[in-house]
Parts: sequence; structure tokens; C-alpha cells
Amino acid sequence: MRSARTRTTSHFLYVPDRVAAERAGKALARAGFRSEAGPASDGDDWLVIATHDEVAERDREVATQEAMREIAIAVGGTYNGYAVRDTGVD
Repeated sequence: MRSARTRTTSHFLYVPDRVAAERAGKALARAGFRSEAGPASDGDDWLVIATHDEVAERDREVATQEAMREIAIAVGGTYNGYAVRDTGVD
């Protein structure tokens, strides 16, 4: 039987300004995510990157993505997907 591997997932939320980024960061912290924010490279929006460690499970992935969308929308932003890095920990 293969053991589950832990991975780090980063989610990308684009929000209109610093105030929205701070609000998103607080919501993410309440939900158990680490986050960092700064001006996006396009210069118009702010990028919030939310990270967490998880064992890959499809149902959990879908629920997490939906939660990210809801947080982004609540502060006037958009959810722009995620990236995964395998931590190599079993």
C-alpha cells in the first residue's frame, strides 16, 4: 500500500487594493492558511498568495478551491488558480 505524501499548495487571489488584501489575509488566517500579499506585477491589483500543507484528496482540493473563490469574491477580487509542490514527506 502506498503512503500519502504531503504537498504544499499555493493559491493565487487577485484583489483590488491593500485593504482588500488585508481583509483576505485575515479570512485566510481564520481558515487556517498562511498568506502573504503585495502589489501584483501588472501594477493594478494586489496578489495574495495563500499556502497550506496537505495530503492530496480530490474532494478536499475542490472544497479548498471553492473557499478561495468565496474569499476572493468577498473582498472584490478573483481566484486565479493554484500551484503544487511535493514536499516529499510521507
